[in-house]
Parts: sequence; structure tokens; C-alpha cells
Amino acid sequence: MKKRHELVIKISKLFFPYIILLIIIGFKGKLLISFILVFLHELVHFIVAKKLGFKGFYIEILPIGAVLRLKDLDEADPKEDMIISLSGPLFNLFLAAIFYLISKFHYNYYYEYLVMSNLALGIFNLIPAFPLDGGRIVRDLFSFKTYYKNANKITVKISIVLGVLITLYSLILLIFDKRSISMMVLGVFIIIASYKEKERIVYLIMGDIINKKYKFNKKGYIENRSISMHLKKSLLEALSIIDKNKYNIFIILNSEMKAVNVIYEGELIEAIKIYGNISIEEYLKNTDEIDKMDKFAKKTIDQWNSWNNECNKDI
Repeated sequence: MKKRHELVIKISKLFFPYIILLIIIGFKGKLLISFILVFLHELVHFIVAKKLGFKGFYIEILPIGAVLRLKDLDEADPKEDMIISLSGPLFNLFLAAIFYLISKFHYNYYYEYLVMSNLALGIFNLIPAFPLDGGRIVRDLFSFKTYYKNANKITVKISIVLGVLITLYSLILLIFDKRSISMMVLGVFIIIASYKEKERIVYLIMGDIINKKYKFNKKGYIENRSISMHLKKSLLEALSIIDKNKYNIFIILNSEMKAVNVIYEGELIEAIKIYGNISIEEYLKNTDEIDKMDKFAKKTIDQWNSWNNECNKDI
């Protein structure tokens, strides 16, 4: 039976306490309309991602809105990820323009509210911080110029700085007796999400190497990336500069910039599993010893086979 890939909706544990808090402090208004718009925003992400061939979706309802999760979205190249990330904010900006034009011909307070809400939602999600769309978009832009881990590292730093600034600004507003609970929640949430992204990236890169074979077999081709690296560098340093969308080949150089060996990305995880984070030089010495033992073993087996054949002839 063919497996169905349906959209699942998950609600964060913090969602309902946050809504209760908003109601207590007097923010009732058009809360339902706001979350419907947020849900539609994520639904557009879902539709675009599905059109691009991705699967394994669920929408998680968070205190600051909602976010689309895809099991294999990390396999997307920067261009695909940017298209998916931009689709939600552009949808809201498009709706804002539509309701603005409608309100010009037929004014209604709700049209004005829908204009401002969609405008705010579209611009808000373009903030360059995790887990917002803007964070992914900025990372994708950096990924066009540098390798994935470095792009993620730069974006995480930007995200943390923005989270801290938003939190500090909300505290200043509280001092002056102005309501800024939502802004404070946003700032803290951005900081937490940024640190989680920072921790996730190492495991993500290792997973990318394993999943790359599936991606290659699916598309039938993959672009190569050649990197020259000093043999004194460690295996983890080599792993950290892997491009997740390309097949990485490491040309190992000595201090005289002479090529001494070639290591393929698939070897890195196996090497780290067996030897830990040793230098490339130590790894090559270990493999040389293993190669010598393999050659000796092969020579011994060949000699035994030759002797065995001679014995059979005599019989």
C-alpha cells in the first residue's frame, strides 16, 4: 500500500499558556483572524514545498505564530529553500495589496485591519533571525557565497544579536510602563531557536553526507567541489567545511603545497567513527599501515593458493 504524506498540525506546549496570558492582559481583539492569517502563511509554504517535490510535513503552532517543519527540507539546495521561505511573506504582502485596493473602492474597518495584519506578518517574517523565514533566506544568500556551515554560523550570530536587541528593547518599554510582553517572548524565542540551530548544524552536516547518496540516485548527478587542505588539519575541520549540496573531494597538501593524498567526503565519517578527531596526517599514516597489512595478507594468500595448486598437481 502506498504511503500517504499528509499535513500534520502540532501545537507547542507554550501556545495555550501564552494565549491565556494575552487575554489576561487585555489583548483579545482579532486574535483568531491573526492566527488564521499565520496558518495560511504556513499553508503556502506547504504548497510550494510540495510542488518542489518535498514531503514529510507538519505545521507547529508556536507562541509567536506557526512554522512549517519538513523532514527532508534540509536536503533542499539554497535556491529551493529560498523559494519556499520567500513564498509565505510574499503571499502576505500580496494579500495586503489586494485588501488595500478593495478598501479604496469599498472602505471597511476589517479591510484596513487585514491590510495592516498581512503587511505586518509579511515584514515580520522577513526579519533575518531563526526560526523566521528571514533567517533561512539570509542563510541561503550566504550559502551562494560560502559553504553551508559558515553561512549558518554567520546567520546564527545575526539572529542572536537581533534576539538580544529585541529583548532589551522590550525591557526598556516595560520600565516606561508600556506593554511589550509579545516582543519579549519573540526576543527570547529567537535567542533559544538560534542556539538550537547552532547545536544542530554539526549533526546536520554528518546527516547530509549520509543522505547525499539518496539525493544523487534520485537526480542522477551531483556537482563536485574540490578543496585543498593541509595534512596537519583535523578530520572535524575537514568535516566543518563540507558543502551539503556538492560531492566534496579533499586534496591533501604538505607544507610545500605538494599533493600527498586524496580523501573523499564519505571517508570522513567512517574515519571519525574509528579514530576520533585525529589529524589528517595521523589518519593517512593509519590507512597506510592498514594498506601495508592488506598487501601483506594478499601476498600471503596468493602464496598459499600457489602452494595449494602445486600440491594438487602432484596428487
